[in-house]
Amino acid sequence: MIHFFNPGHETAVLNESQYYMAPANVVAMQQELALLPAWYASDSDWVFVWNEDDKRYCDSIFNLFDRKINVFSEKDIPLYHHELKCQEVILWGVSPQAIFFWEQLSEKYSLDLNIPKWDRNYRHLCSRNFANLILKEIIEKTGGDNFIIPRFVSSLSEVENILSSEHGRFLAKAPYSSSGRGLLWLPEIELTRTERQILTGMLKKQGEVSIEPVLNKKMDFAMEFMVTENVVNFEGYSVFSTNNKGAYIGNIVDCQSELERKLTAYVDKSIFDNIKHILIELLQKYVSAYYQGCIGVDMMIIEKDGKYLVHPCLEVNMRYNMGYLSLKLFENYIGADSNAFFQIDFSLKKDEILKKHQEMSENMPLNVRKSRITEGYLSLCPITENSKYHAYMIVRKREDNYSPEA
Repeated sequence: MIHFFNPGHETAVLNESQYYMAPANVVAMQQELALLPAWYASDSDWVFVWNEDDKRYCDSIFNLFDRKINVFSEKDIPLYHHELKCQEVILWGVSPQAIFFWEQLSEKYSLDLNIPKWDRNYRHLCSRNFANLILKEIIEKTGGDNFIIPRFVSSLSEVENILSSEHGRFLAKAPYSSSGRGLLWLPEIELTRTERQILTGMLKKQGEVSIEPVLNKKMDFAMEFMVTENVVNFEGYSVFSTNNKGAYIGNIVDCQSELERKLTAYVDKSIFDNIKHILIELLQKYVSAYYQGCIGVDMMIIEKDGKYLVHPCLEVNMRYNMGYLSLKLFENYIGADSNAFFQIDFSLKKDEILKKHQEMSENMPLNVRKSRITEGYLSLCPITENSKYHAYMIVRKREDNYSPEA
């Protein structure tokens, strides 16, 4: 298999053009964090990268774990032509742009690759409209808590009507967005000039926005699924953190029993099991005919009227994601008596990430025993003086009473 990291996938799907050009920050993320799929890839898989640094880093770092992950860039294709020929391409997210990129490489180098096909049904599956549909059906099937279903509006006046006629705080979300991007926290009474401008931009680009009430969140988490050959399997839970604007910060990297313990401290396990089984049924019904790969369904534990509830579907991420990556990091690389926190930082200041990387490497040296990390700091991708993105883990021994959420 060949793995390819292409973040910003939802916007590429919205654009639906093979010639889509991602914003500069997304391009930088794609190039600097290209090695991330190596951490969930299987032995002998291939990962496409853009820089020589990735190849050197991959060779050195995976030797610590007795793993063999192959890394290549376009200029290496003639060298590895025999090994790459007829391989299956696994995209982080399926989009016309990513498909076209690989079709061009396959044709240019006569690779005859097995590349995902574009299906217009997939565009609907990547929008918040589809998440809305899933939420409605879960509520119907459980007969449980009647969460207010997000409303989709196509004008500023509709947003203003909601704010003026209803009590409480509301949140506007762009239909094609994820990881806390495309969110706007609305005032209780009247939109400011800046909020009007942001909403106008969302409406112009995407045609509508969803409006939903702000919830009293206690914990962010997701259920991760894998679709293969029209079969949907539950892969595990991921528990993650966001900032006060809802943007993704990072994931707890721990065993499934510990993550489940955190969740069931609020809500009975039977509730999660029921939602899980319903989601498998719904994803089988709506998704399996059009998509193979990872799906993450974002959820929350909230407090409402003095009790804890599970909000069963905030987003459906039709792609590989940091939660799935974190799940595989623990499964493949972390010692049984340790846990960790994985996060991604961003900085535009030259040398800032490199200096932080050097300090953390010195202050928290990596300890690997029997191909498993017991404690220390690990950057998942190479760091240079020009790095803008920093994906890393800090691993601690469990007996240190370390909470990765801190």
